[in-house]
Amino acid sequence: MDWPHSLRMSIPVDRENLIQTIEEFGGSAYLISSTVGDHPHVTHSSFEISGDSLLFKLGKRSTKNIEQNPRISILWPPTESGGYNLIVDGTIVKTDSAKWKVQFDSAILHRPAESLVPGTNDGCDSDCKPV
Repeated sequence: MDWPHSLRMSIPVDRENLIQTIEEFGGSAYLISSTVGDHPHVTHSSFEISGDSLLFKLGKRSTKNIEQNPRISILWPPTESGGYNLIVDGTIVKTDSAKWKVQFDSAILHRPAESLVPGTNDGCDSDCKPV
């Protein structure tokens, strides 16, 4: 099904537009790391933009997780009611300083989709497709 843009729940963000999109969402986000055993850890962190990268200072738990498993996700909540979240997946590596640098893999704007027919519960309120 090809959903109208106003009803789409997922919009990929190109690398060329990612830093600009991040600037629109603000200078703090939820960084999600996990242990080797896949136990998630979520922390609200500030970051700085350096060129086409993000630099984070991390706490003890996030640092321990990332040293074992550098794959992370970063979530920015919507800036307005009904708006999109920004979700970025990537890896994070230690820099020469006490900061960690994100290497982006993918990014998407995501939100719950609205029903095509208000007031119905037909079980198909999104543009997700099974694989």
